[in-house]
Amino acid sequence: MFKNGALYIFLATIASLVLFSCSTQQKAQSRRNSIVAIDSQLIQKKNLLSDLDKQREKKLATNEMLDTASKSIQRFINKTKEEIQDQVTKDSLLIGETEVAREDWNKLKKSLTESQKSLKNITNRVQFIKDLLERNRVVKLDQDVIFKSGEYEVSPDIAASIVKFFEPAAAGVDSFIQKYPDFSLSLVITAKGYADGTTINENSKLYKQLKEQLKLQTSAPTNKDLNQELSNLRAKKVIELFQDFTTARSGNRQSNQHILYLYEGKGEDFPNPTIADYKTNDPRRRVVLLFWSIFPE
Repeated sequence: MFKNGALYIFLATIASLVLFSCSTQQKAQSRRNSIVAIDSQLIQKKNLLSDLDKQREKKLATNEMLDTASKSIQRFINKTKEEIQDQVTKDSLLIGETEVAREDWNKLKKSLTESQKSLKNITNRVQFIKDLLERNRVVKLDQDVIFKSGEYEVSPDIAASIVKFFEPAAAGVDSFIQKYPDFSLSLVITAKGYADGTTINENSKLYKQLKEQLKLQTSAPTNKDLNQELSNLRAKKVIELFQDFTTARSGNRQSNQHILYLYEGKGEDFPNPTIADYKTNDPRRRVVLLFWSIFPE
């Protein structure tokens, strides 16, 4: 009787161990399948990042994005793609095993948790980049509307009504920062000024002002030099006005101290590289482009 009881207990123990082992392997396979599904989504995100990188290149080519912003976004994209590849490679080493040893059970469980966190983080980053690239982050300001002919200062009337020119850029910055409060961001406002190729008369007041700004005492500046300086001074004035605008708009909030303001004169360069029929005295060339650039860190 005792022997039969002992045999029963032994067989029951063996059966329990077999059932536990099968259950363990089923759970292991279930977690493997979950990791495989997550890695598949990560690969899809990586492919989407490649598409977004092409969109970045297109915006840069059409002067809808600054070179510095483009490089920053490119680095962010490449870093994210590398993190995806690292996660997928690490997962593949573990899920490739046919059986999971008992001591590796916690490793598989931990890997699933890490993969889930990675997918969530990558998804947020991809959405961030997608949103950044899809937004219009440049405001075109016609110089003929802001500046009087042959001048780079702004009349009091225009200065008083400058809000209508700047509000779209300011609103775009505000909504983007509010949408991504968890991202570490740097903000740069840049004005790029452009001029047409019209000859500036040597006897004009503008000629003398620009020559003085160029600090040329003996040699005469070329017309290209003069238009370069004119575009530079107009870009500078737009930045000064935008600084005044943002300061008044935000009051005493400290956030404005973290905004970098830059300006650059592009002279007789074409504002839109895709336009092939620019004329010498073309109003489409007399613009200041105001960029707001968000740099992910």
